[in-house]
Amino acid sequence: MSAPAITVSEGTSAPEVARLMEDRNIGAVIVVDREGQLAGLITESDFTGIGRVVPFSLRLAPVIFGARPGSLAELQEIYQRASKLDAAAVMTGDVRSVSEDAPVGEVIHAMLQSDLKHVPVVRAAGAGRRGTPVGMIARHDVLKLAAGKLARG
Repeated sequence: MSAPAITVSEGTSAPEVARLMEDRNIGAVIVVDREGQLAGLITESDFTGIGRVVPFSLRLAPVIFGARPGSLAELQEIYQRASKLDAAAVMTGDVRSVSEDAPVGEVIHAMLQSDLKHVPVVRAAGAGRRGTPVGMIARHDVLKLAAGKLARG
């Protein structure tokens, strides 16, 4: 697990989230609500699903989907539209998380079963709460675990 959890608030702008992910060289960031509870997850895939991140426009569709290069004005318009979005608009809200005391095998099984690349780790809160993020488990963490076990024989 990578800890501490790297989080953004629901109101953080999409460009700020993208910069954070790039600066930290991470593939996902946890979105928290006002109480610091897990609200969602933003992954690189959420940004590459550009039709979701940039409000759709038939005029811009060929540029967004790579059918033709965009003019400077079109690229500026796409950036301007994207810059108005916040984390809540980009995130996936229905996120599978695990508690900090979950067995490693259970987490790996869940990742494989649901084809998850990132799983937030939360400290459980009261009933009906999603928990406070304490870290993130990524496929890379599973690979490091496997490499260590294989090296030890």
